[in-house]
Parts: sequence; C-alpha cells; structure tokens
Amino acid sequence: MKLLAISEHYFPRVGGTVNYVHETLSALAALGVDVELMVPGPMPKGMNPQPYRVHWIDAGYPAHGDPTRDQRYDFCRKVNVLALQAATGSARPDLLHVLFGLFVMETLDTARLRMAGLPSIATVHNVPPMECKVVPDTAPILAQLRETMRLWGVTWKNATRLKKHAYDLYVVPSEQVRGMLNSLTKGPVAVIGHGHTSDLQALMQPPRKRGPGDGKARLLTVGGYAPHKRQHIIPQVAARLREAGLEFEWDIVGPTSRLSGYYEMVCEAITDHGLTDVVRAHGSVSFAQLAKLYDVAHLYVQPSIEEGFCITALDAAAAGLPVIASPAGALQAIAEISGGMTVESVPSKLSDAITAFVDGDYWKDPHVQVESVRERFSWGGAATALLYHYGRRLQNANSTSTST
Repeated sequence: MKLLAISEHYFPRVGGTVNYVHETLSALAALGVDVELMVPGPMPKGMNPQPYRVHWIDAGYPAHGDPTRDQRYDFCRKVNVLALQAATGSARPDLLHVLFGLFVMETLDTARLRMAGLPSIATVHNVPPMECKVVPDTAPILAQLRETMRLWGVTWKNATRLKKHAYDLYVVPSEQVRGMLNSLTKGPVAVIGHGHTSDLQALMQPPRKRGPGDGKARLLTVGGYAPHKRQHIIPQVAARLREAGLEFEWDIVGPTSRLSGYYEMVCEAITDHGLTDVVRAHGSVSFAQLAKLYDVAHLYVQPSIEEGFCITALDAAAAGLPVIASPAGALQAIAEISGGMTVESVPSKLSDAITAFVDGDYWKDPHVQVESVRERFSWGGAATALLYHYGRRLQNANSTSTST
C-alpha cells in the first residue's frame, strides 16, 4: 500500500502533533506501508533518516518561529497541486492522509482527488475553539468578554474550514473530539488513540515501586503553558495541599513561548503564594531531563479542561505513574487505567484528590500498570486500526469506480 501523508508541522518543531506524525508513520512503515510525507521546508541540518520518505516543500517558512498566514497558505496550495499531480500520475498513491493541518484541510481539493480515484483521510486533533484560549478564567471581566468574542470568531472560521471539503474518513483521538466534529461534518469518524512517546520512554528508568513512602510526594505536570492546560491554578492547588499538611514537591514543565506572559503569570502566582520552595515552574527541557523528572515523580497531575488526547499523561501512565486529571480528551481513560482518578479542574477538588490518594497510599504495582497501559495504547495498535480503515476506504473507492 502506498500512502501520501501531509502535515503542517514536523521536525525540528516539538510537540504532540509532531510526535503523532512521526510515530504514526513509523508504525505504518513497520507494517509494510510505503509512506511519503510532505512537510514545509527548509529541511533542518543534521536531520536523521526516517523509516519513511520526507518531501520538504519550500513555502518560505522561517527556520525558527511560526510562519505567516500567507506562508501557510502557500504551502497548502503547493501541496494541493502536488497531490493532484500524484493522483493522476503513473506512481499514484493508494490513499492520502492529512495527519495534521486545518489549513491543508481547507485548501485540499478532495472532490477532484476523489474523481481521480484517490480517497482522502484527515486526522482532526481538536475542533477550535478547543485549545485556543489565550486568557485564563482569572482575568478581569472585560478581558474575558473580549476573549469570548474572539473565540466566537475562531469557532466560525474553523467550522468554515472543516466544512469546506468533505473527506472520506475523519480520524480523531478521543470521543470528546468525535462529539464536537459530528456537529460539523457528515463523513465517517473513527476514534483511534495514540501511543506513548517512544524516544522519551527509552530514556526512562522508572523505579520498581512508586509512592513517597515516608518522604515528600513528588508531583509532576507536563505540557505547553496555556490557559486550557490550567497551570495557573496549580499554585492555588499547592497552597491548599500545604494547608492540609501534605509534604510535597511539584514540578511543572513545558514550552513557554506559545502565549506571551502566561508562564510569567504562573511564576508570579507561585511567588505570591509563598511556594517557591516546593513548586518549580520549568520551561522546555531535554528528553533526558524530562525522563528523569518522570522517573522520580510519584503522581502525575493534569488539570486541563481541553485536550485532543494528552500524550504527556499517557507517557506518565506508561511509566507506571498514577494520573490525577480532569476529564478532557482521553484523560478519563488514561487516569482509570493508571489507577488514578478524574475530578473537576478546580483547586479544591484537585487538592482533595491528591491528598486522598497520598494519604490512602493507593499506589499499585507499576510494572503491572505499564503492561496494561501499553497493551491498550500503542502506536502499533493505532497503525493497525488505521490500516483497517484504509482498507475500508479503498474497498469503497474500488466499488464506486466499478459501478460507474
């Protein structure tokens, strides 16, 4: 089977979407799929070879930082031309899959691809305004009103993008995203989960037992700093834990550049609550450093109210860490299989859940947990599910061409 894949994000960017693209295509290649991936150039220096071919397309993207809107659309237009040429060429692919990119989904002429016999599939990681907030719920009322109006515009624009072209299959990472997408599109939707970050897991050396014993409970939260991740409530949660008499340390880790001022606001709140001795707000760290933080943690906490899936929580569960989280994306399933729990993303309920877990000593055998998590969530399993749906789309395409 030949697959033409497309993504607006790729290395050297970091993040969940890049990880999804790389891990998915690597797993498909391991199953024998011949994969070509189209991504924006320029190709970074020292790029390691991958088990799939990468086609770098020059659309004027900067080597560092975000592209402009015009550069994004230039990439999309070039991808559309190349996809149509591939669909009618002698070495045509069997399927096309947009692994990441609402701009590509808006631009790609799926009707012409379908007429040429090339089924098109798109992964929808979230449905905006999901994960698009730039103002926390602690902001002044006027700022929140302006944010409400902005999010209304984001909703309208992205709904227009999703409705512009019909895809033969939509792939989503969780039931939450499926529910939002079903109100906008009529095509079939498949829920296919993710796997853990294999490069990170390879660096981990998790202990044979979790739990603090008689020492401090070490808490960990990982993810880019953003209002929907709700790192801004962590100082309030930590203050309640201290009032309850819990001995703890809390590491917060993630890229800080997504939203100007938000990371600084979290740091100021830590200082204002007098928590600098127990709560550490890190920026981006290397995989080696992140692996060590997962290794020494006792409990993983994810207070997000919006997630497409949440690979950072899955990485924790796959390393034997219990997860306490709010029920966004796939967090409920991840928390359940990790032996943790889901609660509402408010300081009182999160602090109560953490205190109850530590006081109740609810840690289980981490190695049994790891086996259960990796059996349920794996890139190999996700790729196998994708192959099944690819086959269904090819059967439909072949039956349509035969009947006409």
